[in-house]
Amino acid sequence: MGALPDDLAGKRDRALLLIGWAGAFRRSELVALTVEDLVETTEGLVVIVRRSKTDQEGAGRKVGVPHGSTSLCPVTAFQSWLSLAHITSGPVFRKVDRHGHVGPRALSA
Repeated sequence: MGALPDDLAGKRDRALLLIGWAGAFRRSELVALTVEDLVETTEGLVVIVRRSKTDQEGAGRKVGVPHGSTSLCPVTAFQSWLSLAHITSGPVFRKVDRHGHVGPRALSA
């Protein structure tokens, strides 16, 4: 398996994989994330998971994602994706077409 491409879709995929791994999120939790569910702190990110398969009462939970000390830092990958995609609100992980245009809707699980 090779490295992810350095294009916009590759940046999205890198952020998706690193945030998912660091926070141990399910794919449905990842694609449901919005910018409003993420709080940047000096330690990293606080991710608010509003719905989860294991949260039968719908109480939600907060998950901390710390800064990494290598090039595989999930927080840096996340910030890079949002900045390059010009995403300021709404779904975090969105479709990128073959021309590099970022769609308005969230990816599907």
